[in-house]
Amino acid sequence: MLPKNRVLTPGPTALLPEAQIAQAEAAMHHRTDAFIDLFRVVRSGLKQLFKTDRDVITFASSGSGALEACVSNYIEEGDKVICVNAGKFGDRWTKMNRGYGANVVELEIEHGRAVTVDAVAKALEENPDCRAVFVQGSESSTGTVHPVRDIAELVAKRDGCLMCVDAITWVGAHEVQTDAWNLDLVACGSQKAMAMPPGLAFLSVSEKAEKMLGERKGNKRFYFDIARELKNQAKDQTAFTPAISLIAAAAASLKWILDAGVDNLVRNAGELASMSRAASAALGLELLSNAPSDSVTAVRTPGDLDSGKVVKGLKTQFGAIIANGQDALKGKIFRLAHLGNYDYIDTMGLIAALEVVLAESGLKFESGAGLKAAQAEYLKLKG
Repeated sequence: MLPKNRVLTPGPTALLPEAQIAQAEAAMHHRTDAFIDLFRVVRSGLKQLFKTDRDVITFASSGSGALEACVSNYIEEGDKVICVNAGKFGDRWTKMNRGYGANVVELEIEHGRAVTVDAVAKALEENPDCRAVFVQGSESSTGTVHPVRDIAELVAKRDGCLMCVDAITWVGAHEVQTDAWNLDLVACGSQKAMAMPPGLAFLSVSEKAEKMLGERKGNKRFYFDIARELKNQAKDQTAFTPAISLIAAAAASLKWILDAGVDNLVRNAGELASMSRAASAALGLELLSNAPSDSVTAVRTPGDLDSGKVVKGLKTQFGAIIANGQDALKGKIFRLAHLGNYDYIDTMGLIAALEVVLAESGLKFESGAGLKAAQAEYLKLKG
């Protein structure tokens, strides 16, 4: 059988054809009316995706660039911050803040567990001088979603404290209401739910966060200067040369999302996640997370089965590229993605292929059990 390669990872995700075409066709100078008109469309669409009336600024970088902007613009040496570390990307928040000299109060959580609101409340009470709380919306390394909305309610009561959310695999896979939930800094990347190539980072900036810009005179930054980008992008321009072709891809991606409806994009991820969780249970597999994300399902491999064998088997036999575990979880879990341009057939096909690979690895189950469970879950959600 000839395998057809399919990227089924939580990022980069499968590319939207319209975005690929728009990227290939983009040919303009960035200091022209053509680019200004294009960028205005993207800026408007990002506001709708993030559900905010505030500006969402764009950087030519991976999503990590927007994360670093949150730190470099607001945190200077000695500032106290709270970082939720429940996986590889929570650890990134921690390391990034320490790299800028912050006094980090680290809430280290077992991988696969969501932080509790009580734990954050306790940390805030014990550290009234905290300048910011950093948390993932969806910790994709463990397939876990954190209670961001409830945490934001705590932070909103503190005038000098910012709620900073790594929403890279959260936006477009879960409900996100940036303004209504008082989220001050929300960072996202282009290669996730937007189903376009890597290379753009997006950051929404609340009124509270904008007012706090410039309070720290010792901040070290240049390219990732939020105040400068807010000023320039309000005029539909960027301070530096933008990734023009990716801006064109973003316009196409946002049109696809807005035509479908942001809530429908989120609902799609939730349905595929529910199908995958049902299939996993039917095959006798356990999830890693006690608060499963809808962006990606992290599944434990049974016994001494190396998850790398599952990942390799899917790629070799079926051209299906899924994600292994990362760091300490490598070889222990595999991860199935649901955010972006994935649908029922993608998921059912992946489950069918997964059954073959697991059976060949010695796992015992009734053939078709995962497919049957996934289909039943779909019909239940549909009805």
